[in-house]
Amino acid sequence: MYEEFYGLKEKPFNLLPDPEYLYMSDGHENAYTHLEYAIAENKGFVVVTGEIGSGKTTLINYLLSKIPDDIEIGLINNTYIPPNQIIKSICREFELETNNKDKAELMDLFHEFLIERYSRKQRVVLIIDEAQNLAKKALEEIRMLSNLEAEKHHLIQIILVGQPELKYRLQHKRLEQIVQRITVHCHISGLKRNEVENYIKYRLTIGGADNPEMFTREAVDLISKYSRGIPRIINLVCDAALVYGYADNKKIIDKKIIEDVIRERGSGGIFTDKVGDKNEQADLLSYDDKDVGDALERINVLEVRLNNLETLFKSIDQRLNYLMTTREQKDAIVLELFKMLKSSMHERYETLLKLKKLI
Repeated sequence: MYEEFYGLKEKPFNLLPDPEYLYMSDGHENAYTHLEYAIAENKGFVVVTGEIGSGKTTLINYLLSKIPDDIEIGLINNTYIPPNQIIKSICREFELETNNKDKAELMDLFHEFLIERYSRKQRVVLIIDEAQNLAKKALEEIRMLSNLEAEKHHLIQIILVGQPELKYRLQHKRLEQIVQRITVHCHISGLKRNEVENYIKYRLTIGGADNPEMFTREAVDLISKYSRGIPRIINLVCDAALVYGYADNKKIIDKKIIEDVIRERGSGGIFTDKVGDKNEQADLLSYDDKDVGDALERINVLEVRLNNLETLFKSIDQRLNYLMTTREQKDAIVLELFKMLKSSMHERYETLLKLKKLI
């Protein structure tokens, strides 16, 4: 629609994970360096985490484009897999015949495949994207693959990529063995203010724009605050801004256009983008205070913690009621402990409420 108007060869802010458009921020550079090192040194388990829309999949696609020919890659994107189907899915990814084979036979089949590749001096890397969706039993099944080792060498390298929830899932005691085998972990955060500006210019340049600096400094400031530096949200806002600019016959994207985009995105009640309710969006559009974004983020964190505490209160109350109505005198000590726990959590809850009011 707007490509010819801005001298673009293609839309620069598509949401597809195109490695050609990967902007290497400090966070992405750090993650890529860790991945390169882990693969070069055959480091076993690797974990990459990042916020939703931070560019994890794009980074993985970029990595795949750089992988040497002597490394065979398996990539699993669908992680809503029953634990008992994990091994079968992995075998299929490496084009192994799985028909009429049970789990033990599939494990033997995959082990033979790894040994055969090792004998040919070829390495095998399994990448699992969106790994935060894997059940604990599924993660344990994947951990079992790391037991398939040759003397002094890993037969397979496993890279888990996912949202921050993956970190918390791996902290479960049942997964302690898999955590002990993780040799490399890195996290991709949102872009900094100067990186947001460079990111926008970079994508416009790759897209062939006549003027890669068409977004004004004030417009970039607002995009940075609104998006929290998350590339996916930056893409959504910038693409919409180019449509607005084209409609108004404007070659320069200024703050007013970005305000219109944000207001329109918020009006439907669908695209919250972590900004919050309409009042918070109004604050964001009205003030240039550089601390607004940080304050709103702190409030969001506090609200999550408050909600978690409220849920815990309900659970404790349910257990107290159960103890009061069904237990004998011998449970008096346990009952008293729950009361003490509830009192302590209530004090924390009140403190967080006061802290939220002060922000």
